Amino acid sequence: MTGRLPVCNHTDHQPWHGYTFLTLPRNGFGMKRKLLRIAFCLAALALISSTSGMAATGRRVALVVGNGAYQDAPLSNPVNDAKDIAEALQKVGFEVTLKTNADKRTMIEAIEAFGDQIAGAEAALFYFSGHGVQIKGENYILPTGYRISSEVDVEFECINAYRLIKRLEGPMSRVNIVILDACRTNPFARKFKSLDRGLARIDAPTGTLLAYATNPDNVASDGSGRNSPYTAALKKYLQMPGLPVEQVFKRVRTEVVTGTSGKQTPWESTSLMGDFYFVASSVAQVPVPAPEPATQPAPAPQPSQAAPPPSASIAPSGDKKEFTNSIGMKFVLIPAGTFIMGSPASEPDRSDNETQHQVTLSRSYYMQTTEVTQGQWTAIMGNNPSQFKDCGDNCPVENISWQDAQEYIKRLNMREGTNKYRLPTEAEWEYACRAGSQSRFSFGDAVGSLDLYGWYEGNSGNRTHPVGQKEPNAWGLYDMHGNVCEWVQDRYGDYPVGAVTDPTGPSSGTGILRGGSTGSIAWICRCACRVLTARYERIKIGFRVVLDLK
Repeated sequence: MTGRLPVCNHTDHQPWHGYTFLTLPRNGFGMKRKLLRIAFCLAALALISSTSGMAATGRRVALVVGNGAYQDAPLSNPVNDAKDIAEALQKVGFEVTLKTNADKRTMIEAIEAFGDQIAGAEAALFYFSGHGVQIKGENYILPTGYRISSEVDVEFECINAYRLIKRLEGPMSRVNIVILDACRTNPFARKFKSLDRGLARIDAPTGTLLAYATNPDNVASDGSGRNSPYTAALKKYLQMPGLPVEQVFKRVRTEVVTGTSGKQTPWESTSLMGDFYFVASSVAQVPVPAPEPATQPAPAPQPSQAAPPPSASIAPSGDKKEFTNSIGMKFVLIPAGTFIMGSPASEPDRSDNETQHQVTLSRSYYMQTTEVTQGQWTAIMGNNPSQFKDCGDNCPVENISWQDAQEYIKRLNMREGTNKYRLPTEAEWEYACRAGSQSRFSFGDAVGSLDLYGWYEGNSGNRTHPVGQKEPNAWGLYDMHGNVCEWVQDRYGDYPVGAVTDPTGPSSGTGILRGGSTGSIAWICRCACRVLTARYERIKIGFRVVLDLK
């Protein structure tokens, strides 16, 4: 499976013109009326002075992706679709990032960068043209270069559309638009036929409009001309002055239904709070702002969220082989040493991002013997985000993003009166997982023995289990294979060719997971397997912490 990147379970700018809200005293009614008249006139004059008439002041940002170079079922038009939509969006004032024939890594890195770019923006738009599939009610959009031989691989090789949509969530004042021209025919029809038809319905989160090229559980046409029927209509109407965004998509729907003789009906789900125009009329459009959310009293702080005074446990100096902190987290000492990181070319199911190289870790450290449990999370954070809450306090906490893990570690350090807790680096994680071995798994090469050491797709029932039930590795670490995928501190990057000491990864890039989960097939649970994913991902993801010596 060389080349496979596993995933655990990413010109004519027209400025917008704004308006002013005035906070007035309760008395002085006549002054109020005068000020309101002035404010209204100023707003109207600002709008009339330009033909843009946008609904709010601020930047408009778009990520546009078109994938057609699929090995199983290539498509003719997505690259044209993406280029034409990108050009149209630039003409109506969007800052556009365009990606064509993007593989998994390129797409996740682009989505990560897009998530950073939309901070402070007034409008964010994501457009995708290419293959999309539905499996077990979940929608996935397909990168190029995937390696899929079974339904299980879809989750690991493709981009979950709902998680992408959730990535756009932000302030109510921002308009979020997601457009998926991705309901093409099933590219895996010859491999397996149990995938559902088209894409499943997703309801739009607050402040978002979701637009599909066709209705749920149906398929869309790639088209015989330069563009798909949907994109051909969309690029025309989004540049038409004076149309609210809802009218843009209504006209697109009418044209596509007519042009396909009723075979394809575009569909939207929207929860937008205010009006939005791609291009306004030459007649001023008075903006309708999104309603301000009702002021809510600040919630009373939960006792567990306020870190108590440093008590108890101070980071040990290394004279102890084992250590337990004040909330019952157990650690074992991992000795400094040198090992070969990555996998040999002869290892079954390896990926080509596992280039072997020598790594020296110059400092010993303590590693938690298990993944952070739900009870340990609740003791610090005062809540439990896990999907499998019914599993109990001794089960691993999951539904944790990289940022969530960082916040937990920050509060844990406050609780323990130290600054020594952190995530392991990728090298530290693999070194500890191997525990002196150089085999596929810490216990050897035989997949058949994985049942004894970890919870994975073959024995988990697709749910988490209490930590520490399986056999530990040679250094006393449990669940290094399976249960939940584990965050590491590093960002993803290519391995170096030569020897390195205490590597920490590149300064930019997407996130990395290690170890596999209850939904992972066996090869993802290998010591060397590197899982590339966006740092905002949460599904079936947890972590364990390390503790630096005093």
